[in-house]
Amino acid sequence: MAAIALAWGGWQLRPSLQDGQGTTRGPLGAALFAEGADAPLQLLGPRALPQTATVAAAVAAPASMANAQPPGTGGRSLTPKRADSAARPAQPLQAASPEAAAAACQRFLKRLPTIDAATCAATRLADSGAASVQGTPLYWRDVGPPATPPASARAGGAAEPLRVLVVGAMHGDELTSAALALRWVTLAERQVGDASSTLPMHWRFIPILNPDGLLARQPTRVNARGVDLNRNFPTPNWERDAPIYWEKRTRRDPRRWPGPEPLSEPESRFLYDQMEQFAPDLVVSIHAPYGVLDYDGPVPPPSRLGRLRLDQLGIFPGSLGHYGSVRQGMPVVTIELQHELRMPEEEQVRQMWRDLLRWMGTHLARDGTGRTAS
Repeated sequence: MAAIALAWGGWQLRPSLQDGQGTTRGPLGAALFAEGADAPLQLLGPRALPQTATVAAAVAAPASMANAQPPGTGGRSLTPKRADSAARPAQPLQAASPEAAAAACQRFLKRLPTIDAATCAATRLADSGAASVQGTPLYWRDVGPPATPPASARAGGAAEPLRVLVVGAMHGDELTSAALALRWVTLAERQVGDASSTLPMHWRFIPILNPDGLLARQPTRVNARGVDLNRNFPTPNWERDAPIYWEKRTRRDPRRWPGPEPLSEPESRFLYDQMEQFAPDLVVSIHAPYGVLDYDGPVPPPSRLGRLRLDQLGIFPGSLGHYGSVRQGMPVVTIELQHELRMPEEEQVRQMWRDLLRWMGTHLARDGTGRTAS
């Protein structure tokens, strides 16, 4: 019966559109996933699969992971309702001293392309207090608006700053994603400190979400418990879709195991909490190496960032983009750099940044009443 249920469930995973949750994929995305190794899918509806199939699919974890007993979600709701971000001002976090940041950077420098000790220390990464599976600190950095805005801004009734959460190295073997996030900290400082800027901003950077994967002897996509963090977020029907997707579409690829339950991992819980507490207006998730720009969200997408052109790859059970857009109603821009080890040239690093700011100014900027432009 379990085999029949799984086969019937796999038949249900056909790409189509239904209730706005089907796949939307450009020509390059279609080519990337032509073999079906990690193809997006239509999410299953409430009646798409018998309950027995959920149980049958859930036992498909690799033998090497069978003894892992990750903690649950601690009773937290998996159906969060995002508060109005304009009504929840977020205070910038305290940056670490350059000396403390330099000590933190020593963990990662050997793995970060184009990032030297001085560049990393200048980011002033601080210990968030959260840690990975193996106890490695999860570092962050806030670049926020000045504590006292300019007199002209106060007189003009300046809008609440936009809050942007930038995440790198969710997959530990995508080293350029961490390096780009770190390079952008300096650009964010310049943007926030520019008196002529008309776009008030509060940035939060989490450059290395998966430090255990990044620091492994051979860097790995998954975390120390073998979980793909980008399949571990509580998207609709995760318990039904994620195991079957892993079993049928990825053929039990250990690099894409979604974990035993949503938010089973400390790294994904940390990011989940940041999305709740910081309440970003935008999430930028940096990956590699497909060389495209992906997008999920309620406002028109950017058509390009630097050389990366929009090619929406579809939706995946448990992905950050799916969770942020469907469950939180926030835009998620996913940057897929062209190489996981080789950084783009400096001009492209800056051009992607300029294009992102331009798009935010058009589609996300608030007026003096706190309303967004579109």
